[in-house]
Amino acid sequence: MHLNPREWVNGTQVLQYNPDVKKVHLRVKVTNIPTASWNGEDAHEALLNITVPPILLFSSVRPTGACTFDGTVLCELGNPFRKNETKVLVLTFEASGISLHTRGVTTMLQLSTLSTQDDLEPEVAELLVDYTVQTSLSIKTSWLSTHFSGTVMGESAMKTVSDIGSPVEFVFMVENNGDPLEMVGILVLEFTWPYEVANGKWLLYLTEIVVDTDVRELCVPPGDVVNELNLTLSNQMQSRKRRELEANTQAQEVVTLAATKRARSETSLSCFQRTARCVQFSCPLRNLRKTATVTVRAHVWNSTFLEDFSSFDRVKVDGEATLYLQTDLPSIHMKNHTVQFFVNIDSDLTEEQPTEIELWVIIVAVLAGVLLLSFIILLLWKCGFFKRASTRAMYEAKGQKAEMKIQPSETERLTEDY
Repeated sequence: MHLNPREWVNGTQVLQYNPDVKKVHLRVKVTNIPTASWNGEDAHEALLNITVPPILLFSSVRPTGACTFDGTVLCELGNPFRKNETKVLVLTFEASGISLHTRGVTTMLQLSTLSTQDDLEPEVAELLVDYTVQTSLSIKTSWLSTHFSGTVMGESAMKTVSDIGSPVEFVFMVENNGDPLEMVGILVLEFTWPYEVANGKWLLYLTEIVVDTDVRELCVPPGDVVNELNLTLSNQMQSRKRRELEANTQAQEVVTLAATKRARSETSLSCFQRTARCVQFSCPLRNLRKTATVTVRAHVWNSTFLEDFSSFDRVKVDGEATLYLQTDLPSIHMKNHTVQFFVNIDSDLTEEQPTEIELWVIIVAVLAGVLLLSFIILLLWKCGFFKRASTRAMYEAKGQKAEMKIQPSETERLTEDY
């Protein structure tokens, strides 16, 4: 007798069950083989009676028509069931009754016949149930973009979380595709959060974690992980709308990067590359039945980026979240699910923008320059700057030069004096 061959533990079959498993097969092999060559006979009105628990519902049998169901499963093996004959039955049961609370399935099998046989003891078929919880974890937006700008502000000057910097918000969605866990276990969402930069300055400052199952509650992990400075929580939605409006206004302007920056320079602060200090904390999903959302709100620590990362255009930050099952029951299991999240933090530092010159001003300036140049040329022409000398004047100058007498030398003058 075999129950849908699976794993075996200490001689007992194990069913790896999840809600996708709809049917369980029971294979029964019955033989009428003599224990010795001199004994044995045909079994008249041989019957097999199978008693199954209510969680299994009889569906079908092969060969067809060999069994009937009326509270128990009754199978006719033959009349007579011949000597040395073997019969194999495969029974199918609906497994819709198996749940998280099912630890095992016990089936009783009893042979009967009108022939004489004293050793027809009932057989017990046991099946251990290893239940696999089917869940999923996703994130609404795994990539977020925000910015840093403004001036440095110390911790002592901060009163509300809006003083810290730009807000970020991640929404994680958990779905349970099976039975509610209730008392058998609890789902836990564990975070690896980029908390500080390497020198100990704040990075993404956690302000609030909201868990929304059938009951809405705050997740407050131990160790003052959330809102450690106890700053006043501002209206998140109003702050977000105001920043989006400012961002849209700034996007319409031409941004000039500082002269000390390289074009599109980037750096990374990563939990996986150990370029950021990360903290681990967990949020239990106690009242989860089918779905839950976990909203994590934080703020970019603006002063850290102004002091340490102002020479970069973009800083990439990442972390991860893992969903796992917490239970004391060895028969319940779940595959862990992990998602990663990322934040692109862009620099909004700008220099003073030059005043834009209107096109008509340029046109008027060019025309004025042309008119001024024309006036100067006309004035020079009136003054004779461009007038050439006449041919007569040139010959008169040559004649005067030809009539010039050669002056006597000093020796000739002395000779004439004597």
